[in-house]
Order: sequence, then structure tokens, then C-alpha cells
Amino acid sequence: MCNPYQPINKRGTVVFKPDKTFLLFCQLLIIVVVSALIYLYTLGNDFAYDDKFTITNNYLIRSWHKIPTIFTNDYFTSSGELSYRPVVTLSYFIDYFFWQLNPLGYHLTNLLLHSLNSVLLFFLFTRLFSVIRGEPDKALKSFFPQNPEASISTIQAVKISVPFMASLIFCTYPLLTEAVNAVSYREDIMAATFYFAAFLFYLKTHQRQSVLWYGISLICYFLGLFSKEMAVTFPILIGLYDVMRYGKALFTFKRIRYHIGYILITVFYITLRFVFLHNPTESYIPYPQNSLWINFLTMSKVVASYIKLLFFPVHLNADYVVPNTSSPIELSFILSFLLIGSVMVITYRLFFYSKTLFFSILWFFVTLLPVLNIIPIENIMAERYLYIPLVGFCILGGQLVSLIPGSGLKSDILTSWSFPFIISIVLTGFCWQTCNRAKIWFDELSLWSTTVIDSPQSSRAHNNLGVLYKKMGFIDAAMKEYNTAIQIRPDYSEAHGNIANVYMNKGLSILDKRVLSKTIDNLAKAYVDEGHLKNAIAEYKKSIEISPFNETAHFNLGVTYGKLGLTNEAEIEYKNVIQLNNNNPHAHNNLGNIYEDRNLLDNAMTEYKLSVSIDPESPITHNNMGNVYVKKGSFDEAIMEYKLATKYDPKGIIYHENLGNTYTKKGLIEESIAEFELIVNMYPENANSYVSLITLYWNYKRDSRKAIHYLKELSVLEPDQSEAINKMIEKLGVKE
Repeated sequence: MCNPYQPINKRGTVVFKPDKTFLLFCQLLIIVVVSALIYLYTLGNDFAYDDKFTITNNYLIRSWHKIPTIFTNDYFTSSGELSYRPVVTLSYFIDYFFWQLNPLGYHLTNLLLHSLNSVLLFFLFTRLFSVIRGEPDKALKSFFPQNPEASISTIQAVKISVPFMASLIFCTYPLLTEAVNAVSYREDIMAATFYFAAFLFYLKTHQRQSVLWYGISLICYFLGLFSKEMAVTFPILIGLYDVMRYGKALFTFKRIRYHIGYILITVFYITLRFVFLHNPTESYIPYPQNSLWINFLTMSKVVASYIKLLFFPVHLNADYVVPNTSSPIELSFILSFLLIGSVMVITYRLFFYSKTLFFSILWFFVTLLPVLNIIPIENIMAERYLYIPLVGFCILGGQLVSLIPGSGLKSDILTSWSFPFIISIVLTGFCWQTCNRAKIWFDELSLWSTTVIDSPQSSRAHNNLGVLYKKMGFIDAAMKEYNTAIQIRPDYSEAHGNIANVYMNKGLSILDKRVLSKTIDNLAKAYVDEGHLKNAIAEYKKSIEISPFNETAHFNLGVTYGKLGLTNEAEIEYKNVIQLNNNNPHAHNNLGNIYEDRNLLDNAMTEYKLSVSIDPESPITHNNMGNVYVKKGSFDEAIMEYKLATKYDPKGIIYHENLGNTYTKKGLIEESIAEFELIVNMYPENANSYVSLITLYWNYKRDSRKAIHYLKELSVLEPDQSEAINKMIEKLGVKE
């Protein structure tokens, strides 16, 4: 006889009820393992896309002393970020401390954050599905025609499986590959981490009326906002959630008081973001064709494309090209409008069937608001923008999939053993596509060579591929890509500039000014290489007149003035660069050179120290500091700086020579000899080092044998000086 305390279905069969704690552990373990394994390949990937701005060329993250910079307006010129995202920049500080420029560590952080988000969502889904009034039991009974034989245990199983299924969809979905694979797009992952945590602790606040949970939720929301502005929708979302949960009961001080903290944080963020820490270059980003109407029509297509990608995550690429739509009678807009309208109708109907499903669609559209180009953004469509909005789709998918076994749909494929198998096949397909996308992000060459195929109208992809070809020495292939980029987008200044660089490298004396007309500062570079310095100055001035914030144009103008000996003018330009970006190490170094030439050694040292504080591994600046110390007679400090220069550039001959000469001045002859012998071993044709060794061995060591040895070596290098060298040998008094 069955135990009377065991659950029995209508057929009299004992229902197996596993331990809830064990089941929870197994589900979490599966989520963590799956989310980690499918992105394991990324650990071998290189930096790609915008990583060169935020990581490899970002001097800010290389020193803890620069952390205060992230709280100033210098952040925008130093961090590689267009918007204010200090929390994610701080994570780069931490990564650099442990990994320097090893991409493995940065990708590992992204992987761990994605796994953490998957776990957070599991707990969030568990609470969401259990606290929305009447869910999921109501949905189970009303959304599908219920199977009369479905037992209570089936409903309980669905309650358990919905969060698990939704979390698995999230952690495996191919649309998230861009955010996880590109280190620079960690901002979306981190914003999501704090977004999910804030929501989870907000729900716990309602459950326990706890000030502690409320405070933690506020902190998470604050950190999410300063990771990326995507988090700004959080107060709207929890407001809609509470309306669905409490109805009219929400509009009491007891309920509404919890929203005050989030509103205050939002006001603080918006004030700080757009008043005190506003990036002036953002003002240069226009609407499509400078028209709000065209922006509305175009973004309608973008939203429709996002909806399509949710259900059919295929033909993914790193750079979507969305042609501007100028008329509402264009077919693309009509189809997009019909799709969005259909979704709106379905959303309205769902409100009466399932609040969970209704809320899932609200989640998608509300969290998508910050990237709908209401405030103009540089890229109007990108897969990474869907990292948080995808959660709504995961709720929808998890709920629908879990409803099917308990419905009245009669089919052999929905048997107890085959249904999990089918779901496993679908999730395996997601994993396979996600892994393949990770391989595409292996490095820049793999990424852009694939993107030009997936998105042939992407001028950025063609231009960036051309840059890679040029680095590899394939100049003709690079020119082909640059020209393709210009054909697609005639006003693409970067591509014009890259064509100019190719002409310079080929040493062409006549440049096509028509091709270069869009990039004045690159034309100026060509003039510099051709010796037309005055023409270069005129072009740089035009570039600065057009774009006063053009840091590169100011710097190159300073270099050009320096070549002409106009040091006063050069000084002004370097100071302009520093005013635009105080963290430009090259401007500080060059300004130091001017001061050193004027014998203003203290001023020069100040600039050099500022330069190495930004780029501590610059051999040139350490060498310059050594030169100043020598002029001051501080040989110990000079030796230390020259050693640092040789450390960061072991093959830099001038650094070894300066170190050797300083050893000599300090009377450290053995160390000096060792340094110059190191030079002749690395560079056997360097005559100056032989002369130094001859002097050291004869004048200081009185070792005629060694002196003559290097004299003979020198005579081979300098046959025209053989007669003078032979006289020196005779003078030493040693017979051949």
C-alpha cells in the first residue's frame, strides 16, 4: 500500500517528489557549467573592435593613481569611452593590475560576469513567477486548453522549470555573443549584473519589509547606472511591475515610498551626466539626416529587426547597416510597422490571459528605450543592446515552453521522455551557434573579414579590414578596402585618411587632393612627409577651425612647428593638446623637450614626470629624464632612468649608449665597458660603440691589447679611416 503522505495522481500512481534543495543545486550547477563552457573558447581570443580604445591604448587604467581621473571631465579624453561609465572603467583597472595586456584575463572577467548574470536571473525569475498575483497557476489554466488529466504535480513542476528554462535560454542565446566576446562591451554585462541584482533585492524588500535589502537594491541600481545608461529604465520597470502586482493599492505612501530612492538616484545621475560630466563631443552626433521624423521611421525598422532577431537569431554580425527611411510609404517601414503593431495587439490580449507573459513583453520594450536613438547615439543598432532586453524574451520563452506539457495539445512528440529531448536539441543549437560566433571574434582579422561578408555595405568593416591588410603589408588589398568604404560612404573621413597614409608610405610626391579633401589633418601629414611644412601648418589650422576638439590635429601642428624651429608656436599647441587631454603622454614629453632645449630643466622634468605617470613604460621619456639628470649632475638618478629605458626597449641603442656614457662619467668603467660590449654584440656595425670601447680600454684600463682589438674591428667597418687607425695602433706601441 502506498504511503498516505505521498502525493498520488488520479491514476493512483505515486508521484516522485525530489528534494527541493537538491533540485535547486542541480539547476544552478547546470546553468553555471553551461554558461561557462559555451564561452570557454573566448579565453583564447585577442582584443577586438573597440578594445584598442578602452584597453590596449588606454593609459588611464595602467596606474591606480589615475583613479581620481574617472570622477572628472578628463575621463572622456582618457578612458576611451564616449559616455560616463566609471564602474566598468574601474573593472579595467583591476584587470590590468592582474593581467596587464593579456586578453585572457579580460575575457575571463566577461565570462564570469555572464555566468553570474545567468544565476541572478534564475533567482529573479523564481521570485517573479511566484509573486505576480495568480501566476503561474492562472496562466496554466487559461492560456492553453488544459489537459483534464494534468495533475497538481505537473503544475508544481512547471513552477520549478520556468525559471530554469528561462535562465538556460538566456545563458545560451546567440544574440549575447557580442557583449560577452568584446571586452569593451562589458558595460552591457555589468549594467545587467547590477540591474538584475537591484530587482532581486527590491523583491526581497517587499517580502520582508527590510531596510537592508532596500539599501542594497539602491546601491546596485546606482552602480548599474554608472556602468551604462541602459539601467536608467529600472524605476519605470519596477513601477509597471508594482502596478501589475498591487493595482490601485500601489498608490499609497506605504507602497510608493520605495520608489522615491530610485527616482532620486536617477535625478542625481541625469544631472551629473548631462550637466557636470557631459562629454562635449556627444553634441556632434546628429539624428539621421538631422530629422526627428526620419529618425522615427528608421528606428521603427530597427525595433522590427530586433524582434526578428529574438525569434530568429541568424545572420548575426558586428556592424549592422540600417538605411535611413525618409517616407512612411516605403515597404520596409510598412512591414516594420505591421510587425510592431501585431506585437502590441498580442501584448494587449496577453494582459487578460497572463500577467507574466504581459510583463515579459513590457520588459523588452521598456529596457530597449535608451538605445532607440531618442538621444542620438553613434551606432543605432547593435546586438549588445539586447543583453538586458533579452530577459523579457527569456521569460516569454521559458513560460511558453513550460506550459506545453501541461496543455491539451495531443501529440506524440510531447511525451514525457521526448519533450525534454527536443528542448535539449534546441538549446544545443543555441550553444553551437554561440560557440561559432566566439570563433569569429578570435581576433580583428577574423572579425572584420567575416563582417564584410555578413554586412557588405558596412563602410566600417571595409575600412578596418583595410587597416589590418596594411599592417600585414598587403597595400593593394588595403587600398581596395579603403576605396570600397568610400564608395559606400563618400564622407567617411577615416577611410580618406587611411588612403593618404598609404600614399605617404609609397613615397608618392603627388597626392590626389580630391581624395584627401575630407580629411584635412591626414593631408597635412602628407605635406610633412613631403617637406611642405608650411602647407601642413595651413591644413592643420583648417582642421582645428572645423573641429576645435581635434586633439590629433593640435599635436601634429605642434610637431610641424617644432620641425620648423618655431618652438613658441609648438609650445602653444602642445599646451592645447594637454588642455583637451591632460593624459596625453606624448604632448607632455614633447613639451618637456622644448623646455629642455631652453635649459628650463625643472620645467622639463615636471613634464617628463607627468608623461611617465601616464605611460610608465615609455623608454623615450625615461631616456629624456636621464638626460636632464645628467645635465644637473645627478648621475645616480640618470643611471636609474637609462636602465628603465633599456628595460622597456632592450634594443634601443641610444639608451644603452647614454647609460654607458653616464657610467663613464661616474667612474664605473667596468659597467660602461659591459654596456658598450652589449651594443657591439647587438649591433656589430655601430662604429661609435667601438670608439667608446677603444677609449675605455686605453684611457681608463690601459689595456692596449683590447684597444687594438677594437681598432681592428673599427678598421673593417671604416675602411676609409684605415690609415688613421693604423697610426693609432702604432701610437699605442704594439707591433702587429
